[in-house]
Amino acid sequence: MHATQPIAVEHGVMSFNEHSEEASHAEHVLSLILDGSARIRHGDDITLGAGVVTLVPAGMPHRLLSANNLEAWWLGFCAGCLDIDETHPLMSPFKRVRSGMPPMITVEPARRERLLSLFADLREECQRNTPETSIVTRCLLLLILSEVNRAMRTDAPSAAPLTDSLTTRALEYIQSHCLEKISLQDVATAVHRTPAHVAAAVKKSTGFSVGEWITRNKLQAASLKLAHTGESVEKIAVSVGWGDVTHFIRQFKKHYGSTPAAWRKQVRANHRTEEAV
Repeated sequence: MHATQPIAVEHGVMSFNEHSEEASHAEHVLSLILDGSARIRHGDDITLGAGVVTLVPAGMPHRLLSANNLEAWWLGFCAGCLDIDETHPLMSPFKRVRSGMPPMITVEPARRERLLSLFADLREECQRNTPETSIVTRCLLLLILSEVNRAMRTDAPSAAPLTDSLTTRALEYIQSHCLEKISLQDVATAVHRTPAHVAAAVKKSTGFSVGEWITRNKLQAASLKLAHTGESVEKIAVSVGWGDVTHFIRQFKKHYGSTPAAWRKQVRANHRTEEAV
């Protein structure tokens, strides 16, 4: 994603049988499967087919296990760059996934053509890169998210209303306050429960501890700064709450598979490749 283009959209076909490594990224990612199949790991192994939209919130680990003639559209966007977060009504599908719901929604055949048209229009507008592109692409993204929301409401496995669960409220607090010096006690106080209760609920629902979620949100914020600003690694570390830069680098490498400097270099190299195509 280029610093002036916080939205990237691609269409392609892939096949492979080897398990990929666990990954996470700074952007929210949404994909629409057109044909073929894929297996992903989200708690349990899940098989996906045509007509399914998958959602990966920013910073959430995921793993694509295999793909068989998988044809899909992929859409990644920097929510913060677009002044959108998971409290936005149209971001509720991502909010569901972060709170433990399966990461897929089935789109009815009658609505797929509409969604396909929006993906194609979005890619075309991203390639134009005119003065009005940032406004138009944001509008098209919101239209795509609205289609996914409508599909979510009619998709039988996900039809139940999103409840204001303890885990959801805890994760919302962490996301909103992750750059502050917060602890399990702060999260528990915010949701009016004991620390032990919150720790158990979050771990059971998501598989990650409160401390891990705080770290992941800080690293997500750091990755956005690395991708979209020229700030030094040291300055970014301090801005996301790490006084010890060495510890920040170790945690970033553990989470993203490379040091912050190497990760930034790779992201910028990918941007240059995308722009040359």
